Amino acid sequence: MTTTPPGPAFDALIGLSVGDALGAQFFVPATARAHLASRTDPPGPWPWTDDTEMACSVYTAHTERGAIDTFDLTHAFARRHDFDRGYGPAANRMLRLVREGGDARVLAAELFDGQGSYGNGAAMRVAPLGAAYAEDPAAVVRPAADTAVITHTHPQAVDGAIAVAVAAAYAVRARTEAMTPNTFLAAVAELTPRGAVHDGLTEAIRLLAEPDPLVAARVLGNGSRTSAVDTVPYALWCAARRLTDYPAAVWEAIAAGGDMDTVAAITGGVVAAHTGVHGIPADWVAARELLPDWAYPVPGRVRPAPVDRPGHLKPMLLPRPCPVPDVVWAEPQWRRIQEGLRPLETEQRWESYTAEGVLHLHRGWTGFEIWSVRVAPVRGGGWRPVSALAEVHPDRYKGAPDPQALARALRLAAEGYGP
Repeated sequence: MTTTPPGPAFDALIGLSVGDALGAQFFVPATARAHLASRTDPPGPWPWTDDTEMACSVYTAHTERGAIDTFDLTHAFARRHDFDRGYGPAANRMLRLVREGGDARVLAAELFDGQGSYGNGAAMRVAPLGAAYAEDPAAVVRPAADTAVITHTHPQAVDGAIAVAVAAAYAVRARTEAMTPNTFLAAVAELTPRGAVHDGLTEAIRLLAEPDPLVAARVLGNGSRTSAVDTVPYALWCAARRLTDYPAAVWEAIAAGGDMDTVAAITGGVVAAHTGVHGIPADWVAARELLPDWAYPVPGRVRPAPVDRPGHLKPMLLPRPCPVPDVVWAEPQWRRIQEGLRPLETEQRWESYTAEGVLHLHRGWTGFEIWSVRVAPVRGGGWRPVSALAEVHPDRYKGAPDPQALARALRLAAEGYGP
């Protein structure tokens, strides 16, 4: 399912980015003294932080493909990583090493002496994804976890991302279904795995009647430890209480201090999933730094593993390694490969798609997979094939694996069919 502007996923992205940008202003002591107690707007422009940069990648990846592909998203995070956006030291190092050819899964698992990060970075970026799953909030649990483990493998961090994504999904449903703050948080807790984050949500439900955000934050946390457990329950407490009032929700998120940009980003993303962009003050949107051009993707540009022709595409029966051509694809060529080939475009010759860093090439008229080619980024830019498997079952492909035939198929995938 792909949500396109001005749908709920885009609403959540805008709400997240405005909350992030506004919250970040109050790390400046003079700004906090002048504007926090009075809840007056600090002067713009309001730059956004890593929260928004990563959320834009999540939104773009899902909108383009209609699903989460962790290979694509991992390298989007690394490629777009801007050191000056306020990333933590561990994230800065990891994303730099991924750009240099490091294995993201290994790097993420090695963080913090092998515990993996339990920070709030996975939760801060996921509200737009959750808003795309309003029809079935339970269906977002696995995609949310997939986005989390790219950088945060600790169960608490994963659970925090799940809770925020589920909250965004239910926030959209609350546009047409009656929900109280209690039933809203209870629904989120029901789909959050049992553990510290779930316990925090249970405590947040108990505190819904508490009028003072500072009192609630002393119990739930305000993100000052930058952990998911210390951030998500309070952010969702703010969202649940003020689901129809974006400004009030974001001000409460900021009022507790701590990791103000991230708490406000989570709260703002969830609440905007309910109110829509029109619920965000226009002056706030105007003060927020513009989002990057790439945050406005073409929906469905990337072809996922096909589901439109069930049973047509068949995996290899007898794969064997095959040499790959020495070729480097520029970014536009890789984007063309991601779009996939369809039989009508290639006179029924080929049908292709990418999944988790592997290009699958099938015969258009039979659906048989003939080649699967693993790709990797090239340091300094571009992409290249690094290994390949070829179908050698006699019923599927006659003859030995032919590297020249593979080279021709890859050229077609990268350039498209033409005269």
